[in-house]
Amino acid sequence: MRKAASFLLTAAVTAGLFAGMAMNTCAEETKSVGFVTFGLGGDFFQQLADRYVEVMEEAGWEASYADGQFDPTAQIEACENYIAMDVDVLVLWSVAPEAMDSVIASAMDKGIKVVAFVAETSDYDVLMVSDDADLADCLCKLAAKWIDTTFADAEDHSVPVAVLSCRTAETGVVQADELIKIEDFSDKAKFEIEVECADETMNVGLEKAENLYMSNPDIKVFLTAHSGLGLGINNYFTAISSPVTDYSDMGIFAINGDASMAEIIKTSADGASPLRGTVMTGSVDDTAHEILSMCEGTLDGSIEKGFVQKAGTLFVDVDTVDEYLETGTVTSVTAEDFE
Repeated sequence: MRKAASFLLTAAVTAGLFAGMAMNTCAEETKSVGFVTFGLGGDFFQQLADRYVEVMEEAGWEASYADGQFDPTAQIEACENYIAMDVDVLVLWSVAPEAMDSVIASAMDKGIKVVAFVAETSDYDVLMVSDDADLADCLCKLAAKWIDTTFADAEDHSVPVAVLSCRTAETGVVQADELIKIEDFSDKAKFEIEVECADETMNVGLEKAENLYMSNPDIKVFLTAHSGLGLGINNYFTAISSPVTDYSDMGIFAINGDASMAEIIKTSADGASPLRGTVMTGSVDDTAHEILSMCEGTLDGSIEKGFVQKAGTLFVDVDTVDEYLETGTVTSVTAEDFE
């Protein structure tokens, strides 16, 4: 009887050990994540994709990304591939959120957590978003500071401003609608014209700047929600054939620049460029770590379904550009400083 009891106790302990080992093995299984990007057509997009992989892998995840190609069809195909791979988390930066309903439902049906990034989809486990209108307002505030300082002696609402927009996506529509309100932010600015662009590349920005200078040579300030267009405008005015060589009363401001844009902004202090400033939703490194935090939280249950994570805003101009280039972020100036 005692031998039987001893055997049962030993069997129970052994079973418990094996169960514990099985649980530890499950706990230590590598988690996987796939990121379907908006596209990889600019330095910011590529840098974010690369840094996301580095941060996720450093934390023990299997991580990869797919080029969204700025195309809903390409994004759907990429999502379907990740669903077939049975990743644990799908991060999706939608070009057209309304086109993603079916593929998101398929992912969730398989138990895959969905993190909607930047663009809000109809369903998600976590939404990482910036307020598009607020970000555009922040650009207006940064531009207004420069305008009202540079043209302190000008008559109110006499400094002509052009907005170069790309309204092919909802984000571009919302931000363009805010940028054309520049007069609400600056005592000296005068909104003169909106130039709608079919694409947001540097070549388009250069072409539109050339045409605009021919028709409206009085424009002093250029605002755009698109870094590619902003760089294109700057390329036109800093080219050897540029009709303008004195940039002291000219300013270009764009949303979502990167380190290469910051380097150009730095040269504006010496009169080498009219590109004055950019606002962005956190540094690439900050954003990559935030993606990691959201993926881990939604997978382990510490973040409840439907959670919304709002991004902060970085202000980069001649006063903060050194801080940004040295640290990858800006903490010395915040939105509260413009209230």
